[in-house]
Amino acid sequence: MSIKYTSELIEEERQKQIPLAKAIEARFSDGVVIYGAGFVGTWAKDYLDSIGAKVLKFIDRDERKHGTQDNGIPIVGPSPQEFRDVPAMFIAARHAIRSVMDIIAPYDFTAISFDGYFVLRNYDRLIRIREEYLFDPRSAEVFNALMMSMLTGDISPCREMMEKDMYFCLPEFSGNFEETFVDAGAFVGDTLERFLWENLGTFRHIHAFEPGYKQFQALEHRMERLATEWGIEPGSVSLVRAGLADVTGHMACIHLDEAPLRRELPSMNLSAITEREDRESVPVVTLDDYLDGRSVNFLKVDVEGMELAFLRGAEKTIRAFRPKMALCVYHYPSHLYEVAEFVQTLVPEYKFSLRLHAPTLYDFVLYCYL
Repeated sequence: MSIKYTSELIEEERQKQIPLAKAIEARFSDGVVIYGAGFVGTWAKDYLDSIGAKVLKFIDRDERKHGTQDNGIPIVGPSPQEFRDVPAMFIAARHAIRSVMDIIAPYDFTAISFDGYFVLRNYDRLIRIREEYLFDPRSAEVFNALMMSMLTGDISPCREMMEKDMYFCLPEFSGNFEETFVDAGAFVGDTLERFLWENLGTFRHIHAFEPGYKQFQALEHRMERLATEWGIEPGSVSLVRAGLADVTGHMACIHLDEAPLRRELPSMNLSAITEREDRESVPVVTLDDYLDGRSVNFLKVDVEGMELAFLRGAEKTIRAFRPKMALCVYHYPSHLYEVAEFVQTLVPEYKFSLRLHAPTLYDFVLYCYL
């Protein structure tokens, strides 16, 4: 089968984008604007600060954010007045790069996808993951498709490489009937239920962690149903309303009364968080402390960008038991290399496979197994 997204194609696209990146960098001292004040945009602001760019403002379509600030940077709406004084722009709205480009086309400033710019600045480190870490040819093509989508803002490479069965798509991750499964970021129990189906309801123990208030309520409700449907022993599943990181304490939750899909957690500042209502604050623990030496076979981790903190807090467990792991690496562009690099320091023998489970720049998972 021919490979569409070759390494040569990615290199060609990179060369095309380099002049655009240089033009943007020439405006760093004048200031830059970020379109999109969401998950990626706020992370982009910190990254751009670190390389000497002056961030002037965010532009975002969400009217609830207009007139507010994020770390001292104002958030405004996408009006002609706001566009007219933009020196240069990074577009951090991953789902809408092309449409934003169309909106700003009449204005005389340079713009680039933030993801694409990040690829250009960190290209060698990213490519090393493809060349030295990824185990199979499919992973290399998935990686290249992600690079192409990030560089161009076109989601068609994602649509072409997407596959179903997130967390269970590889043979090593399905049909194992004596496992202790840790679901970090259990959400409403959707992955937990899939785990039961993949293993015919046979397992040793499930530990499911979810910090969100509404999400945890839904998780409990689902587990009640599943226990009846599958005849699950009451003591074989532990539902824990907590976050997992590399420190212990408490952290705040936001979006308490909105749709369950919105379950963002702000940056942790454990020492600054005081006692709050149960809905607003949750414990944070390390997996090493929680398990206290107990074994685990399978870790699934989707913890809203805190994957590296989770891994640091699970280091003893991973070194001791070498579980297979399905790790989300889509939250921040740096996770495409940082997560694999860190995991290899824990267990050098791990094989790495990369798969994409959404038709956009979301839900790409690094599978680690022996």
